[in-house]
Amino acid sequence: MMNHLNSLVTLHSIAQEDGYVPSEGLSAIDTVVTFVVIPVALFFGIALIAWALTGERSKKKNSSITSID
Repeated sequence: MMNHLNSLVTLHSIAQEDGYVPSEGLSAIDTVVTFVVIPVALFFGIALIAWALTGERSKKKNSSITSID
């Protein structure tokens, strides 16, 4: 059993890139904000901008240039 554990630790250290410096992991709140809240906010922000730019515009009076009475 100890031999297998030692092999896993060795394999994990081999698979890392040069210059890899481990740091603290993200907390649960950081993870939710980073991977859920921010993408959803960006989606709705872009959707709102697209809706505003492509929505119906108020009809203007016909001018003598664009229509003949």
